[in-house]
Amino acid sequence: MDELRLTPCLTPKGNLRLISWDEAPELAQPLARRLEEAFARGGGYGLLSLGAEVSNSLPPAFSYWREFAGLFLTEVCTRAGSEMWDRGIPPADQGKLESLAASAPLMPGAEYLTAQVLERLWVELHWAFKTELDQAGGNVQEFLRSLNPVWNLVGRVHFNLAENRKDQEAPFAFLATYTGGLSERGKEQHLPLGQALRDYAGEANKERLLSLLLPVQRAAERCAWLRGMVERGELFHPLRWSPQEAYRLLKDVPELEKAGVVVRMPAAWLGGRPPRPQVQAQVGTRPPAGIGTEALLDFQMEVSLQGQTLSPEELQAL
Repeated sequence: MDELRLTPCLTPKGNLRLISWDEAPELAQPLARRLEEAFARGGGYGLLSLGAEVSNSLPPAFSYWREFAGLFLTEVCTRAGSEMWDRGIPPADQGKLESLAASAPLMPGAEYLTAQVLERLWVELHWAFKTELDQAGGNVQEFLRSLNPVWNLVGRVHFNLAENRKDQEAPFAFLATYTGGLSERGKEQHLPLGQALRDYAGEANKERLLSLLLPVQRAAERCAWLRGMVERGELFHPLRWSPQEAYRLLKDVPELEKAGVVVRMPAAWLGGRPPRPQVQAQVGTRPPAGIGTEALLDFQMEVSLQGQTLSPEELQAL
C-alpha cells in the first residue's frame, strides 16, 4: 500500500482495518508506515500503535481510535503496580464505550459501530498488548515506557517539591499528586493524591487504589519521615516545608524512585550544579553635571543569586 491517504475502517462484522481513502487527510510517511505495519497484524495491534502516538497530531478518525486505545492503556497503567492484577483483561467502562460509540467521526464503516463492537475490539487490543508484553520480557512498566515514555507516568504517585521564596519560615511547598490519564495533547493530567481516595472509592476500584498506593507503601518502609506522614494523613494535603523537611526528601530521592514514586522538582535543581551568581552593572545612574571624571566613573554593580540581590556581607561570604 503506497498511498498516504489512509483511514481506519470498520467492516460489517466490526473488524477494524486500515484502508486507502481519497477523502482522508494525507499522513506523514513515517507515521503512515508505522500504522500500516501495525494494522497488517490485526486491529488490536493497530490500536496499540495508535495508543503510542500520543504526541502526534492525527486526523479525526485516527484521533478517535487513539482515544479508545488510550482508555485501555489508562486502565492498564492504573493496575500495573497491583499484586492483585493477574494481567487479565482490564474492565472497560461501559458508559465511556457507549459515549464513544455515539460520537464516531466520519469514516468508512461508522454505521457499524456500537458499544458491543468496541467491547470486542477492547479484547483484541488486550491480546495484542499481552502478546507484545510477553515478547518484550513481561515487565509492564518497561513495556509502557517503550510504547511512549509518558504512559509510564500514568497511574503513578508523584511527589512535587517547589520553592516558595515569599515564605521565609517555610520556603518550600510539597504536594503529592497522581496521574489519572493523559490530555488530548498527550500531557499527563495531575490531580491531588487525596482526590484518588474519592475517585477510586468502592470495592470495584480497590485494585486500582492498591496499585496507586503500593509504591508509597514501599517507600514508607525505607523512609521514616514518609512513614510518619502516611500515618498522620499528611500525604493527602498541600504542605509548607522548611529547608530541613525539603532536604529529607532530596536526600531520599533514590529510595523513593526505587520504590516507584516519581519525584518532580524545579529543572534547575536537576543539573547537580550549584546556582551561579549573576553580575549586573548599570552605567550612568545619575544625570551628569557635565563631561568629566565623575560622569565617567558613575556606575553601579550588584550580584544576585537565583534572583535575590546579595548584600556586601553575603558577597564577602561567597
